[in-house]
Amino acid sequence: MCLFATTIVAEGTETLDGVIEPSMTVELSSRIDGILEAVSVDVGDSIEKHQVVAKLESEVEQAALEYARARAAINSDVRLQEVNLAYGRRQLSRIKELHEKKLSSFQDFDKVETETRLTRYKLAQAKETKYLAELDLKQAEAVYNRHTIRSPIDGIVVDRFLNPGESVEERSIIKIAQINPLRVEVVAPVTLLGKIKTGQLASVIPESPVDGKYQAEVKIVDPILDAASGTFRIRLEIANDDYKLTSGLRCRVRFLDKMATIKPEPVRGRDEKVTASVQHAIAAKRHADPQATHKKILPKKVNASSSTTKSKTHYLLVTNESLLPLQKAERQALAFNERGLKDTWVISKGSLKGHISLGYYSNREIVDQYQQQLTDLGIDTRIVER
Repeated sequence: MCLFATTIVAEGTETLDGVIEPSMTVELSSRIDGILEAVSVDVGDSIEKHQVVAKLESEVEQAALEYARARAAINSDVRLQEVNLAYGRRQLSRIKELHEKKLSSFQDFDKVETETRLTRYKLAQAKETKYLAELDLKQAEAVYNRHTIRSPIDGIVVDRFLNPGESVEERSIIKIAQINPLRVEVVAPVTLLGKIKTGQLASVIPESPVDGKYQAEVKIVDPILDAASGTFRIRLEIANDDYKLTSGLRCRVRFLDKMATIKPEPVRGRDEKVTASVQHAIAAKRHADPQATHKKILPKKVNASSSTTKSKTHYLLVTNESLLPLQKAERQALAFNERGLKDTWVISKGSLKGHISLGYYSNREIVDQYQQQLTDLGIDTRIVER
């Protein structure tokens, strides 16, 4: 049965009995089963949010993490294929000049061109292998981190249930109470229903040995009455920055005829505004007029209806390398835009996922000319027939 006392004061405000409690209590456990290696806190210790409070045995996971970290750091295969590709390009340039002067056979030219193309694929394969190694590293880090238990809140350790060497098995390790802010629970008579509002201020006077008055704010007014006792619950929140108050104390709560000041909505920071403006500029560039400030090097595409050729074959010009994840490809496409390549987009699905399209054409001669222009700019491409 809930007991309460009410006093009507001169100003027309009400005073009720209440109890000061922690604003939150957490029994912290582990997401996985295991044996405790260490518990770094004890009853009465103050802890901060994200602080490590316990660790599980994790020798196997740590070894797997070191192995994954070493694999992700290896970059020799990518560098090797980059050197091979640079050499292949020089060879291809030289043999092409000789072939145009009729000083080299087509067989020699075709051999060097094929070897260069194979080297491009090997470089792409090496980059994809490195990307997979980086994903393996993230997975190993996630598995290892699951063996470290951190506090989700700032608070005080009020109980400790397990010690090093014991099995967790879904049991709680420690109990944490958040005492800043504190909450005050009040049971009010039905006669006050509708008089106490959310956001209303109150003066809290704790019982001895704690002295003084503390300001609190009404956070919850329970709209459901207890028919048996004719009461309803009120919850207040009280700041405890200096930790002078402790939970478990009884108190007197005097409701004031004042409301808490409404806090203004946070203003978006300068960095967010800059980011938004940059994103807007990028979007504008993507849809910019081709005759705008950048030099236009994209040749005019020939539509199927106006082309002299009646062939239904079309040609998609794409980059040789697939960039994954897609964010890398999007950044590269933006870099192409900065260089004047306007008709670019990232292929997000299918066998060409991660490649950057540089145009869709119905005339083979035009796409060959454009491919040569891109080669002169150092951009490796290939033509896909559709």
